[in-house]
Amino acid sequence: MSSTERTGERPAVADRVNVALIAEAVEAIGKLQERTGLKKVDLVNRALLVYEFVDAELRAGNQVVLRDPDGRDQLVKIFL
Repeated sequence: MSSTERTGERPAVADRVNVALIAEAVEAIGKLQERTGLKKVDLVNRALLVYEFVDAELRAGNQVVLRDPDGRDQLVKIFL
């Protein structure tokens, strides 16, 4: 956990980017806002951090596996 997460402070803005979202992304961000109550900017920042992590892991030869509540593992295939 970062120091800003522990204190509840927002990280300093390092860069601004304007993006045009495709319809599927607009729908996804709307669903995430409903479920999480987070702002669009926070969701996009988190999504990019997750994407970078997954990309680095896959490029390192690792796999992404999901475990359901019953303890069963499912390999997730992600094509980058």
